[in-house]
Amino acid sequence: MRHPAPISEFNRAPHYAGALLLLTLTFLFSSCGDKEDQPSDWERGDPKNSAQPLADPTPIPGPEPAPTERDPDSSPLRFLSYNIKNYLTMSRYVSGERKDRKKPEKEIMALVKLVVAAQPDVFGICEIGSLKDLTELQQYLAEAGLNLPHREHAGGEDTTRRLALLSRFPIVATNSQGAGGSLTYKSVDGENNPKQFAMQRGILDVTVQAGDKQVRFLGVHLKSKREIPQGHQDLMRRNEAYLLRKHADRVLDASPDTLLCVYGDFNETRRESPVRSIQGTYQSARYLEPLSHKDSRGEVWTHYWDYQHVYSRFDYVLASKALRRFWVQKESRIIDDPQWFSASDHRPLLTLFDLAK
Repeated sequence: MRHPAPISEFNRAPHYAGALLLLTLTFLFSSCGDKEDQPSDWERGDPKNSAQPLADPTPIPGPEPAPTERDPDSSPLRFLSYNIKNYLTMSRYVSGERKDRKKPEKEIMALVKLVVAAQPDVFGICEIGSLKDLTELQQYLAEAGLNLPHREHAGGEDTTRRLALLSRFPIVATNSQGAGGSLTYKSVDGENNPKQFAMQRGILDVTVQAGDKQVRFLGVHLKSKREIPQGHQDLMRRNEAYLLRKHADRVLDASPDTLLCVYGDFNETRRESPVRSIQGTYQSARYLEPLSHKDSRGEVWTHYWDYQHVYSRFDYVLASKALRRFWVQKESRIIDDPQWFSASDHRPLLTLFDLAK
């Protein structure tokens, strides 16, 4: 066996060192190339990495969809679900001063531009404020060419952040659930004492008439991951998910063929118990299938937490078995407009249903 040459030999023959350096650089460059060619954990859909940071949220231009002429009366129903990030009056820190302010005009204009470009027939909203805020957004959209005249405004115990739905189609029924009634549960507070809680944002429940079919939408915004002294945020979210599942069960028990769409910001990744609880049992006739959405790069995250530099899938659209067959998977997507981060910390989900099938 030949032993490595001593240092003195490299001193006498410097061309050996040059050859070794060239070989090392070749290995390094080839290794980097192999790694970049492998699919990311997001592309493989690995649930263990659903909160893995991807990159700085600096807008990266993506391919713009080609403009097409669209007949809204014969085209698939376009449903946009979106957490629009505090479209409300709240304490904001601007220019060294903190006081109550509305959502900044720059964010509103970026939001309106993104929503109008998506051309939704039905627009499900999380984190809207008062009815006045919803009216303002409705007017901004109409002035930009998107008229969604029918609406529902709902909420729970949290009177600051509420739910809303805007629709081009007539709303023929509403059954939104507030903080009282069936939307209460017992859990523990910060001191582990049993306590009665109410669902923070309630359940928005709207049925729209789209042509000769009716589609029922249930919208939610589950408890955030923010710790609060009143209770354990994870237990609160689990209980709220259970209340949503019970409400969906009542709908499907009464009418198993309901075209039911459940959507919203679940504040949880896909393999955690709140999401699985909402889905239900796969073999069940009441199973709600989480529809798959990806952006133009094949990535599936919908929320960016700037403070921790964490990307997560928190936003979902689920369909009953009766609605699932109308889903147009090829055209449904996560919108990754280059300016998405100027509008919200969430990215919207565009879901198409071809009800003429």
